[in-house]
Amino acid sequence: MKLSKPWQGIVLALAGVCCVSSVLAAVIPFPKTPAGRLAELRLQAFNSGSAELLKAFKSAHDPNLSVENELGLRNMTGGLDLVRISQNGPYRISLILREKEGDRVGTMELEADDKKPEQVKSFSLAPLPVVPDYLMPQRLSAQQAWQKLTQKADKLAKVARFSGVIAVARDGVLLQSQSWGEADRERKLNNTMQTRFRLGSMYKMLTAVAILQLAEQERLALDVPIARYLPSYPNKALASQVTIHQLLTHTAGTGDIFTEEYEKQRESIREHGDYVALFGARELAFVPGSKEEYSNYGYVLLGAIIEAVTGKSYNSVVQDAILTPTGMRDTGTEPESQVAQQISVGYTHAEAGLVDNRKSLPWRGTAAGGGYSSASDLIRFSHALLQGRLLSTSWLAKATEAQTTSQLYGYGFQLGGTANTRHYGHAGGAEGMNGALRIYPATGDVVIALSNFDPPVAEDLVQYYGNRMPLHTQEKMRSTQKGKTK
Repeated sequence: MKLSKPWQGIVLALAGVCCVSSVLAAVIPFPKTPAGRLAELRLQAFNSGSAELLKAFKSAHDPNLSVENELGLRNMTGGLDLVRISQNGPYRISLILREKEGDRVGTMELEADDKKPEQVKSFSLAPLPVVPDYLMPQRLSAQQAWQKLTQKADKLAKVARFSGVIAVARDGVLLQSQSWGEADRERKLNNTMQTRFRLGSMYKMLTAVAILQLAEQERLALDVPIARYLPSYPNKALASQVTIHQLLTHTAGTGDIFTEEYEKQRESIREHGDYVALFGARELAFVPGSKEEYSNYGYVLLGAIIEAVTGKSYNSVVQDAILTPTGMRDTGTEPESQVAQQISVGYTHAEAGLVDNRKSLPWRGTAAGGGYSSASDLIRFSHALLQGRLLSTSWLAKATEAQTTSQLYGYGFQLGGTANTRHYGHAGGAEGMNGALRIYPATGDVVIALSNFDPPVAEDLVQYYGNRMPLHTQEKMRSTQKGKTK
């Protein structure tokens, strides 16, 4: 599924980050250094939401700034508050920031050019892998957490910012669920637990599971060049360097698929082979393994590898290896023309109001995303993972442990939390669609939100509940200890 330009790289960059206290931070003065002045100006321009101010900052201080991406992130977050200055030097500064309208916490790193102090030499915005306790909210009872979540969703729905489903399950049993809004406004169809929502990049989880199943069966290896499986790949140099491990972890340097070339041919790009034909001669964006950069094309290549190794279509493999064994009847990547009346209509915000997004959709979903599923099916998928019915314990551990320097990505799963708050899953989004899944292995809890509105509403709601829900394993441990004391 297309991830529109303002959102590219942002979903991965912010996914998995924990929440913050609702107590407002005191105003923190910026240091009167080159780095401090640039950081203050950049944050002011960002929080303004003004394209003109961002363009002015870009012109005067940072030619690499993307105004479109900045405005997209500003829309998602409502702006960013300064919580703390964690590192401070004349030409380098590190800030801890939090969303004004959400729970996410991250760091801004800015370096000023020591020869031209008014110029930004480097800039990055990334999540905190582990958020300090002082920035976390108080844990609530399950009922209190659910009540606060539904109150938040009610408010968002009233101002046309949320339409969809939220569900909480444990050990495969649905505990709580509620739906808001309509799956199809023209046909007056309400959203339900069985409504099929487009998943965007959430489908990468299924692709990763299919690849790891083949690895577990020793039909492929993660650490060998993909040329072994795609011997006719157009760019021989790329194929001889990139490994499946790197494709799975977004460290291959294979780039994205949503380019101007793709837009020109969107209606004729239908299968994984079509994407390879379009992008197969493209050069690497960086040396494989040298950095981490979200790559939808990398997952397209994983789909092509699945097809080459099995001799079947990607969709057939996923159906036979994942969907059928778990009873996921409302999940797939069939062409839009075949399932259009069976999937919720996505609505994106435009100047004219909410607009149907179907004209922007690809022909069908791919291994990179764009498939569809329901909340009920995602509970089945999560339970099957936890039970070891899709991957063995050791392979699931590999999939859900940090495989990147950011500590935020495993093999097809986004990661977050520590100890009993540790969770894995994935988010996905584009115009008119957003979803997020979190699986908490220590407790067996699963939190899901699916929406047919713009990002990041579903992700924010999942995070909001996940950061406030009770930690049942800890509660059981305390009860046991009290019993022994008595």
